[in-house]
Amino acid sequence: MSPSTVLSLSPRPVRTAARASGALPASALEAMLDAAYETHRRFRHGAFAEPCPTCHVPAGELCLTRRSVHAARRLAHRVRVASAKPFPHAVA
Repeated sequence: MSPSTVLSLSPRPVRTAARASGALPASALEAMLDAAYETHRRFRHGAFAEPCPTCHVPAGELCLTRRSVHAARRLAHRVRVASAKPFPHAVA
């Protein structure tokens, strides 16, 4: 093989990432949102670490409204995070 070997390129135009991701079908977006909520629920991230005072589900469960986290649950999470100190006193 010589150092001047030329690779043949396909005659088709190359699709850029911007063109390929321009429009996802609604079902794909719904699946991505469901997967994100399921991951947050499973690992109790964010508002899913708190029980919901509106629909009374325990921590780590989805609210009864599909694809929604009640405002009271988000507020309870924000209050808990704001009251927690970011660093122990020994480190600060």
